[in-house]
Amino acid sequence: MADPDLRDRFLNTLHGKAVDKIPVLSVTQTGTVELMRKSGAAWPDAHFDAKKMADLALSAHTCAGLEAVRYPFCLTVLSEALGCKVNPGR
Repeated sequence: MADPDLRDRFLNTLHGKAVDKIPVLSVTQTGTVELMRKSGAAWPDAHFDAKKMADLALSAHTCAGLEAVRYPFCLTVLSEALGCKVNPGR
């Protein structure tokens, strides 16, 4: 098998095709304290600053090797879109 890129490997897995290794991802979130430290982007700022949000999300790939990244990190964005006030915490 030729060396597929991350996208092809992921899609091949979803379609039940053979892959050289099983892709790893998180379907919930990857904003761990360790990745916050390594990326220099921490909560709550990373919830509201697009650059920090992207830096923290991408660190799941660059630091931890996950094939897919996820953002935003929580579902409060849905509540905010519906007009609810959200307390970002400390």
